[in-house]
Amino acid sequence: MLQRKLRFSNRWMFNKVMMEESVCRHVIQAILGVEVVRIDYLNSEQTIEPDPGSRGVRMDVYVREQDGGRVYDLEMQACAEPLLGKRFRYYQAALDAKELPKGVDYDQLPESFIVFLCDMDPFGYNLPIYHMERSCMEVPELSLADQSHWLVLNARGWEALDDGDLLDLLRYVQTGKAVGPLSQEIDQVVARANKDRKWVDRVFSISTIEENDARRRRIELRQARAEGIEQGVEQGEQRFAALASTLIGLGRIDDLQRATNDYGAREELFQEFSL
Repeated sequence: MLQRKLRFSNRWMFNKVMMEESVCRHVIQAILGVEVVRIDYLNSEQTIEPDPGSRGVRMDVYVREQDGGRVYDLEMQACAEPLLGKRFRYYQAALDAKELPKGVDYDQLPESFIVFLCDMDPFGYNLPIYHMERSCMEVPELSLADQSHWLVLNARGWEALDDGDLLDLLRYVQTGKAVGPLSQEIDQVVARANKDRKWVDRVFSISTIEENDARRRRIELRQARAEGIEQGVEQGEQRFAALASTLIGLGRIDDLQRATNDYGAREELFQEFSL
């Protein structure tokens, strides 16, 4: 029987690979062309193990340069996202809130980069990279100079790039072929992670739970729209998210699977935790 393997484009694998500091620095340099000497991980507890219950501010890879102070949020997007703009807005707000404690002036906000690495072209213009900078509609050359930068990488556009690390990275995301130095470095970590069968099986189990939960929510939302009770469904989603987070924290994955597929079991667990 062939063993199931995870690709780099799987977001849990992406998180695990990017926990290798040398790989993470190499990827940032390939994408942005900036020299990164050393980084600190700001959400390492979220990237080591899969956690579908974490529905709050969950950034895939959130790091800061030790010397320059710039911060980077790198997100893997392996499926179509129709509201990518609002996701950028959400992550920027979350990042700025984390970086600016109460009482600190705005000028202390660090330069930030939010990057979505997509396995498809989200905009359909066949570009390998989209730089989404805010500008004035009346005066396009007017810059706010807010030092926040949004980028979208389209892995399917890798052939349009000149040879180099960025082409190597996007080609690997799209095809899985390790050709250049960066993709070979990533592929070694991917291969090593896939040998951890307990972790791989957990990722597949969690992915199944997420897919079932997403399917359930789509069905409930369609029904709610038909019945005019959409607000109630949103409250139900928040309630289930709280339950999922609690069960994951307790290691009760089997109960989470039951709650996802069995309405009666879900209600019993709601009562158990007073949700």
